[in-house]
Amino acid sequence: MHPDTMRLIDRWVGIPLCFFASLWPWKKTQAGSTSPLSTNIPPPDTIVFIGIAEIGALVVAYPAIQEARIKHPNSRVCFITAPSGFQTLEFMGFEEENIYLLETSSVQSLLKGLLKMRTQFKGERVSAVVIEPFTRFSTLLSAWIGASQRIGCYRFLNEGVYLGNFLTHRLVYNSHLHASQTYFALAKALIEPVSTKPLLKESIPSQIQNRLRINIPEKEQQTLRKRLQAECPENPLKKIVLLNANASDIVPLRKWPLENFVELGKQLLENSEFTVVLTGSPEEQDACADLALQINPDRAVNFAGETSFKELITLYSISDLLITNDSGPVHFASTTNIPIIALFGPETPKIFGPMSPNAKVISLELACSPCVSVFNQKKSSCTDNQCMKQITVAMVIQETQKILRK
Repeated sequence: MHPDTMRLIDRWVGIPLCFFASLWPWKKTQAGSTSPLSTNIPPPDTIVFIGIAEIGALVVAYPAIQEARIKHPNSRVCFITAPSGFQTLEFMGFEEENIYLLETSSVQSLLKGLLKMRTQFKGERVSAVVIEPFTRFSTLLSAWIGASQRIGCYRFLNEGVYLGNFLTHRLVYNSHLHASQTYFALAKALIEPVSTKPLLKESIPSQIQNRLRINIPEKEQQTLRKRLQAECPENPLKKIVLLNANASDIVPLRKWPLENFVELGKQLLENSEFTVVLTGSPEEQDACADLALQINPDRAVNFAGETSFKELITLYSISDLLITNDSGPVHFASTTNIPIIALFGPETPKIFGPMSPNAKVISLELACSPCVSVFNQKKSSCTDNQCMKQITVAMVIQETQKILRK
């Protein structure tokens, strides 16, 4: 399902559903919040994290998930996401039975999945953590699965979309915190008593040290290196530079012009020790093949759609640099030690920047940027992303030289 279609459904169907769904849970919340036993609620049988739209956010939520596992060792921790997030969650320690996939390719498949999911949590004490701020669908889903505790961001008197009144734990969305800190705050709210007052009254430190880290065995690294060498037998593979030239359709404005990636690739290959490898999803395979031809058909390798998620992480582990738009690979690569150059424009890196200490962000911070956020469902009226177009190849080359010299 196209992201714009999902936005329309979230707005025109989500608003009335949030209103009507609020009627019964709201009364239950008020009763619970005044009960003398409200602070002695037994731990939940199951804690469900909900994040469907952006798979990169799953990696960013890892410190929050670990917090829930540590503070609630007897609770089952689950995750509801889209099918593309399955392998990511496996790396985060989720067993298959604790991963619930919701197919959003069509309305029919979505409704079928919702009906099935309704029964899967029946009879359990469930707490739901919505990691997507101001997303009506995910918030409604927390009530649909029967969660007695529904934790998410709420607008209060600030900006934000209407979510009804059925969140039992309402956090102030702080746009000055990195997303990993916001998710961590949501997880910490699991031990808070039911209340409609603004949370969380605690300081949340940086979560970079607690980020997900994936170590690929040396044998698997060598296997992928041999496979990559077979794709370009004439190249020595002394320095491998990865280019991720694409960004998801959720925010097309995040794309750096393709002609810039072509010029960047050509300049990189002026150094005979460099090999350029293009990465991307299976849907981006043809576009990356065309880019490889334009850069240098003999020394640019198209690996888009050629790797599983684990092989992609392995590719990061054996490479010397990743240059990427603001997209999922920023967060996937942060699980390894690969240096990263991330290009940000319509979205601020202060919230969704890479968690890797080896990352360099290039962002021009124009007066009109950032123009996409959770407040507008990451939908901007801009049709001319100068925030990306004004990032020059020379700027990227300069940072590349600094990194590769080290």
